[in-house]
Amino acid sequence: MAELDYENKRFLIIDSIKQSRDMLKIFCYSLGAKKVDTSHRSTDILSQCAEVNYNVILLGYDLGDNKKNGQQLLEELRAKNLISRQCIVIMITAEVSQSMVLAALEHKPDEYLTKPYTMKDLSTRLSRCFDKKIAMHAIYHAMDVKDHRMVIHLCDRAIKNDTLYKHECLGIKSRQYFDLKQYDKAKRIYHAYLGSVNCQWAALGLGKIALIEQNYALAEKYFTAIIEDNQYYLSAYDWLAKTYQLTNQLEKAENVLESALLVSPRSVSRLKEYAQLCFDNNQFGKATKALSKTNELAYHSVHKNPDNALQFVDSLLEHAEELGVGQIRRLNVKAFDILTKTVRDFNSQEIKIITLFLTARLHNKANEVSLARASLNDAERLLERYKTNLTANGTFNIAKSLIALNRRKKAEILLDELSQANPDNMEILSQVVALSDKPISEQDKIAAQTALEIGVSLYRAEHYVLAIDKLNQALTHFPNHIGIKLNLLQVLLVSFEKNQKRVEDFKQASVLIKQFKSLTPDSESYLRFLKLKSKYESLRTFHI
Repeated sequence: MAELDYENKRFLIIDSIKQSRDMLKIFCYSLGAKKVDTSHRSTDILSQCAEVNYNVILLGYDLGDNKKNGQQLLEELRAKNLISRQCIVIMITAEVSQSMVLAALEHKPDEYLTKPYTMKDLSTRLSRCFDKKIAMHAIYHAMDVKDHRMVIHLCDRAIKNDTLYKHECLGIKSRQYFDLKQYDKAKRIYHAYLGSVNCQWAALGLGKIALIEQNYALAEKYFTAIIEDNQYYLSAYDWLAKTYQLTNQLEKAENVLESALLVSPRSVSRLKEYAQLCFDNNQFGKATKALSKTNELAYHSVHKNPDNALQFVDSLLEHAEELGVGQIRRLNVKAFDILTKTVRDFNSQEIKIITLFLTARLHNKANEVSLARASLNDAERLLERYKTNLTANGTFNIAKSLIALNRRKKAEILLDELSQANPDNMEILSQVVALSDKPISEQDKIAAQTALEIGVSLYRAEHYVLAIDKLNQALTHFPNHIGIKLNLLQVLLVSFEKNQKRVEDFKQASVLIKQFKSLTPDSESYLRFLKLKSKYESLRTFHI
């Protein structure tokens, strides 16, 4: 402790209680620190960390009712790269419930200190953290600047010098090999430490490589073993769910994430993934409940986004088919509250238009005809006034509602205008085609067949860009043709695999993937779709 020079270290104390801030400030001064800042407002903290490179953050978990908590603040600081790996974060809390602790630990504070604690406890933790940061300083810096080869070199040197942090260095080194796609070198490290104490990182790495190599049974074995050995190793649940998604076992993927959420129910990203799986599996009740929780947890976090509210209402509208009018009206109260907050918080005419259309649909589900008509009239008036300012996603959201509200002609006009404004954007054009319901003429069928044949020939000649253009042309003429969609999906994935700068190809593939929900296992196209979906998920998991 005496060897550490705290004089030039910059401290930030974050706590909602003034007495706690004052006590911690006195503690920092007792160490010899000269620069100690305090705060309890999350907005101030984000701007402070953007301007000042803090060495130590003493972070309270409870920062007041209806405000960001310490876990949410730490997640945002890391997501926005406002603190580096060199910064010591010690979370201080009276909260000892499993869900709160695990949620906080997922965002990796250096230490987690529970109240009541002594200044000696804090001093010991701080000293231990500084010892590690000093020893790992060069490695962490190389990681921050993403110099993978320098990280490997520095880890090798630290291991050779018999560092106290050998296992962490090995884990870091193996991740660099993984990121460099040098999987054999990563495997050697993982296999060497598989079976040792706290070796879950090695099993996880081997499972991820098995996924890349499409050895799904082996990947499942590794991830399942980790969970059986340690039910709190939450990333293993996420990777096991990905494994089941890759093999189209969506119900198993849903169940795995449900188990993870029983262990740690406060992860917004995991909740959203779980909700999407429930939605895809037509489990609209579960999806609605998960998205309601997502809105609640995301509200004060970096995950706050209008899409959370819109997805919740979409799910509720699907779920309403299974409910009685009384149940729908009770859920609508929550939906209207969420939509009102969304309009207020994001202050966008587009969001207001979308929410008015959704409100009309919700009233319709509850047999509130006059209220539905009033909302629809308001929505259409606003749409007429602001339709030239809509984004592509906003247009699609509105078009879906117009179709659901028997205003297909207006939806088609919106979609046609969007297509004309984006003649070369195949991602947008694919979504337009998916929503359109125009009759197919004999002339369209002939044009589609010609474009399809040319597109397939171009694909075989490895002229992927030209093939994509031709197949998109075919799809425009024949929008619901499964064969054209499958051919186009295949070319898009191969094109992106060969040249990962062609991100637009992958985005269009993402749009197409969602259009095969109606395929059943007895369909001739089903097995081909499963193979393409597996390829898509692999590319999404490791490249996007």
